[in-house]
Amino acid sequence: MARAFIIRPFGTKVDSKGQEVDFERVDRELVAPALRAAGLEGGTTGEIFDAGNIREDMFSLILEAHLVVCDITVHNANVFYELGIRHALRRRHTVMIRGEPSTDKPPFDISTDRYLTYPIQDPGQALSKLTDALKATLLTDRPTDSPVFQLLPMLDESDSRQATGMPQDFLEEVRRAQAARAVGWLRLLSEEVRHERFARAGLDVVARAQWDLGDGDGALESWNLVLALHGDDIGANLGLASVYERLYRKTKNEQHLATSEQAIERVLSNRDARPGDRTEAHSLRGRNRKTLWRLGFADAQTVGERRSKALDSPLLQSYEAYRDAFLNDLNHFYSGVNAFSAGTILLELSASEDWPALFRSNDEATQYLSTLQRMVESLRQAVPMSVDAGLARLDERHPERIWAAVSAADAAFLSPDASERRVIAAYRSAIPLDKPFGWDAARGQLQLFSQLGIRQPLADAVIAAMDSRFPTLQQDKPLHLVVFAGHTVDAPDRPEPRFPLTRIDAAQKRIREVFTELNDGSHDLLVLASAAPGADILAHEVCAALSLKSVVCLPMPSRTYAQWAFEKFDDWRNRYLDLVESRESAKGLLVLSEQPGLPRWLQASGVDPWERGNRWVNQLALTWGAKKLSLVALWDGKDSGDGAGGTAHMVRLARESGSMRLLRIDPAALVP
Repeated sequence: MARAFIIRPFGTKVDSKGQEVDFERVDRELVAPALRAAGLEGGTTGEIFDAGNIREDMFSLILEAHLVVCDITVHNANVFYELGIRHALRRRHTVMIRGEPSTDKPPFDISTDRYLTYPIQDPGQALSKLTDALKATLLTDRPTDSPVFQLLPMLDESDSRQATGMPQDFLEEVRRAQAARAVGWLRLLSEEVRHERFARAGLDVVARAQWDLGDGDGALESWNLVLALHGDDIGANLGLASVYERLYRKTKNEQHLATSEQAIERVLSNRDARPGDRTEAHSLRGRNRKTLWRLGFADAQTVGERRSKALDSPLLQSYEAYRDAFLNDLNHFYSGVNAFSAGTILLELSASEDWPALFRSNDEATQYLSTLQRMVESLRQAVPMSVDAGLARLDERHPERIWAAVSAADAAFLSPDASERRVIAAYRSAIPLDKPFGWDAARGQLQLFSQLGIRQPLADAVIAAMDSRFPTLQQDKPLHLVVFAGHTVDAPDRPEPRFPLTRIDAAQKRIREVFTELNDGSHDLLVLASAAPGADILAHEVCAALSLKSVVCLPMPSRTYAQWAFEKFDDWRNRYLDLVESRESAKGLLVLSEQPGLPRWLQASGVDPWERGNRWVNQLALTWGAKKLSLVALWDGKDSGDGAGGTAHMVRLARESGSMRLLRIDPAALVP
C-alpha cells in the first residue's frame, strides 16, 4: 500500500489576526479519512516509534512518502521548511491544502501553486473533494508538481531508497526462506512488507528471491506492487520484463511480450537509468527477440525446415540487441555470450540463398555479412575475457557465479577449436550436482544448436554426457499435502473441558484412521503441522508410525517454543524434544522466526506471532505445488478459541483460501 506523510502544525494555532485553527480536528475529520479512502497509509512524525534523531526520521519520511499532504493555512516555519525539503527532493505527489478563511496568505514562492481549500469551522465538508484530489494525484502523468523541478527540469530526483535502511533481520529472513526454497514463506513476507516504510526496497528483495525460486506469479505480484508505489522503478521494470517474457513463452499470448517490451522501454526512457540498467534493458530486449525467433520454427520437423524458418529478422534483432548491450558494458558477460551465440548462428545461416532477402538490397546484405564476420571474431576474443573477469569478481557464494561459469562453458562450446573433452569438462565444472537448474538452462542452448544442425555432434555429445550426471527423475505420484491443526491438551486448571487427557488415545486412533484413508495410494502424502502439546504432536507421531513424511513448522526458535508452549506440560515437552530432534536430522523442521515472538522489523506492526505462524503454514501449503490440499482439524467447531493463532484461525484461513478440503475431528465425539 502506498504511504503518505502529513506536514502540518500540531494542536491549535492562530493566524495573524488571532483566529484559531484546530489542526487535530482537521486531521481527524478531513486528512486522515481522506488518506484511508484513497488507499494510503501513514501519518505525521507521530508514527516514528524508534528512539533516535526525530529530524533524521522526519527527513526520511518526507523523502520516502509516495504522497505528501501539506497544510499551509497559517504561517508556520516548520511546515514551510518541510514543504521546501519535499519540493527539493521529489518531483511529484505533493498536495497542498489550506483552510479558509485565514488572513495568512501563502508565501510568494508558492503563491501561484495550486492548493485545495477546506472550511476551518467544518473541515469534514471537504472530505470528498480531498479524497478525489488524492486519487487523481496518485494517477497523474504530470511530470512535476514541485516548483523546484519546474524551474530546474534537469535536476535529478533523490532516490527514496537511499533514505530507508532495510532492517538486517528482514533481509536475513528473506535469505532463510530462499535457502529453504519456501515459496509460501516469501509470499507471506511480500504481504507483510508492503505495509512497512521500506516497502519499495523490501518488495524488490522478495521479488528477486521469488524469481530465483521460480515463483513467477509471486514475483509478478511483488514487482507490480513496487510499480504501484513508484511507476518508474527501474529494478521492478527490469524484473517484470523477465516475468512477462517467461509468461509469453508459456502461454504464447502476445500481450505478455508486449508488456515485457513496455517495461524495457520504461527503463530506456528513464533519465535516471544508469549505464548498467540500460545494458540490462538492451539484453532483455535481445532475449525477447530470441524467444520470438525460436517460436517461429518450434513446429518444424526437420533440420532443413528449421534452418529455413530460423533465417528471419527476429534473429537479426536479437543479435543486435545483445551486441549493443555488450558494447555498452564489456563486463556484462551474459549479453556478450548471447551476442556471440546469435552471431555464430547468423554466420552459419548466411550461406543460404535466402540471406539477401533479409535486407533491402544485395549490397546491404553483403556489407552486413562482412561487418558480422568481424564482430563475431571480436566477440570470440572479448567474451572469454569478460567471463573470466566476472568469475574473478564473484565469490563462490554469489548467486550469479553459476551463470558466469555456464557462460564460460558456452563460450568454450562456441570456440572454433573446441574439443569435446574440454567443453564437457567446462560444463561439468560450471554446474554442481546440487544445482540442476543450471543444466536445464544450458541444455536448452545446446539443443538449439543441435536442432539447427550447427555443431550438432559436439552439442549432442555434451548433452549426453551431462544428462548422465543429471538423470531425469522418475515421475512421482501427485502430491496430497495435508495441513494438520488441533487443540492443545487441556491444562489441569481448565474450567471447561475441551480436549482432556482421557481422550488422547482415542484422538490418536482417529488421526491414524484419517491419515490411513487419505493415504490411498493415488498420491504421495505430506503433512505440515506445528508441535503444540496435544493434537499436533499426536499427528506427527502417527505419521512416524505410518512411515508418512511430516514437517514440523514452528513460528519461533525451537527452544523458545518449548518454553512458551509447554509451560504446564512437562510430559509433552519430552515428546516435543524427541520429535524436534528426529526432524532436525531429516530436514523435516522449518522455523519462521529466529527470535522469540516477532522479528524486530515487525514488532511495531501489531501482528500476533501465533497468527503469523498460521498464515505462514497456510502459504507454505498453497504454494508447495501439491495436486490436492486438505486441512485435518481436531476442532470443537467454535469460531474462536482460547487465544490468537489457534485451530479456529487455521480453519478460517483454509476456508478463505478456497483451495483446501476440510476434514474435522470433533474432540467431543471421541470415546475414551
